[in-house]
Amino acid sequence: MIAAAIKTLAGWKGYAAVAVVGAALVAGVVLERHRYGASQYRAGGDARQAEIEKRQAAIERAWQEERDRADAEHRGAVLARQRTEARLAHAERDRDAAFARVGGLRKQLDARNAEASDAGGRPDGASPDWIGLFGECLGRAESLGRRLGEVGKDAAGWADQVNGLQGYIRSLQTAPR
Repeated sequence: MIAAAIKTLAGWKGYAAVAVVGAALVAGVVLERHRYGASQYRAGGDARQAEIEKRQAAIERAWQEERDRADAEHRGAVLARQRTEARLAHAERDRDAAFARVGGLRKQLDARNAEASDAGGRPDGASPDWIGLFGECLGRAESLGRRLGEVGKDAAGWADQVNGLQGYIRSLQTAPR
């Protein structure tokens, strides 16, 4: 059968058959190379996409770490401010208690002076009222202390805002690009 097929392909028909087979082989090789190149191209695209996703994940982790660090720093500043405010409130309570004791002493002194003036022991106004002067100084110190306490609370709030803004700016400057 093969021998019969070879005799029929003699001449120009043989050359045409060889050309067709050769063209089919060349087309097969070209198609295979094209398919191989396309798969390589897809593999390169997939690798590039994986690298992009990896970098994006690293950037997101860095941003989250920066946010967490800034949050922790802010919480620390808030806790420090709250501790300071608690100490200030405690100091104000102690100061108010001291003023109450001084007020009680002034009332006792006034009562003694009234008794002494009634008994004729000493004339009113002849000696300096040192407890009165001391009480007046304490009253001025109390009002100054209250004003300083209010300013201190305001300053703590401003410091929190400035620290937050500085942390935000630092995070923008150190952000990977």
